[in-house]
Amino acid sequence: MKKLMQSKKMLISSIVSLCLSIFMLGTVSIAWFTMNREVGTSGMSMAISGMPFEIEVRGQYIENESDFGLVNDYISGTYGSDAVYENGEQPDENYQYFRATALKDKIIWRKETQDEAHGHYTDGLEPNSCGELKFWVVAKQAGFHDSTFVFDIKGYHAVTHIETQNGVSVEIVDDVYEINDSLGNYVTEDPTLTSSMVQKKKEALSYIQGHILFFRNKDENGYYSGFLGTDRSFKLSDVYTEENGTYFTLGEKKLVTVYWKWANTFEQMIYDSSYSSYSPILRNASSADRTALYSYMQPSNNSMFFGLTNSEITSDLSIVQTNGEGFLAAVTQLSNAYNDADQEIGDKVDYIIIEMTTDN
Repeated sequence: MKKLMQSKKMLISSIVSLCLSIFMLGTVSIAWFTMNREVGTSGMSMAISGMPFEIEVRGQYIENESDFGLVNDYISGTYGSDAVYENGEQPDENYQYFRATALKDKIIWRKETQDEAHGHYTDGLEPNSCGELKFWVVAKQAGFHDSTFVFDIKGYHAVTHIETQNGVSVEIVDDVYEINDSLGNYVTEDPTLTSSMVQKKKEALSYIQGHILFFRNKDENGYYSGFLGTDRSFKLSDVYTEENGTYFTLGEKKLVTVYWKWANTFEQMIYDSSYSSYSPILRNASSADRTALYSYMQPSNNSMFFGLTNSEITSDLSIVQTNGEGFLAAVTQLSNAYNDADQEIGDKVDYIIIEMTTDN
């Protein structure tokens, strides 16, 4: 893995997998799965059952479809074969529309386009990457459906070996394991998974959980709004705000698009459009989104910075937000710590799954 302290090179590869699940207890989840660029690739998925609506994805493209079995192997071994992802039901073979239904309760996510504007990076994801998550809510019953959608991020560790192919050494992925308290159970499969390393991987996962931001809107100039905040959640009525906006006729479809951004630098999050050289993600200096973003960066809410104490982070953020004495020193310290956290991500997290859940 190349160092990212200055160059901020590629950290995560384009194993993009979106998983959306609707469970019998009235929840739906969608997850975007991606991996370290030096390890391998995978895909996207989604699922549903027992709900007054179904979820539809469209398109002919599945990110790294052939490698999606890595995740399914882990899921099957851990949670059982019923938990794996598959292709959704296709209502009409003439159209590339696929639905998560009661019979196909976990389906592979599809996309209509493959370009960077929509989150496809041929050489892999990196800080400053961005994209969108698009799906349709399809009413199985007429009426109001105002579900809440919540995002979470899970991480995976990859076990690999080296092969020589055409005279070139290639790292091959054998297995992936979720980064959680049980990761140390796989120390036989990978002796590097000591208790100390597992803890470091969990900390690195907390950084990527903080560094990927979610928004409801993105304008033509690339500025975001509708920040989902620490809760990483929104309601359908936040998208369809007009009166009766969440009312569905039977079979009606409503498009939902969520935008994600892996902020490249700390400066990108604190400056406004008048500081274009920093490529700010928010247009205005003062806004509800700006206030929410400062709250989001507090150590009590998210892990954003490596190597600083909570009191140092809180103090520096207060100075930056109020443009107080010591502003440049505080920005520099937080900027370096943010970049160091990206380095930890690149060194210790091989895959991530971004999961979205929704209730009825």
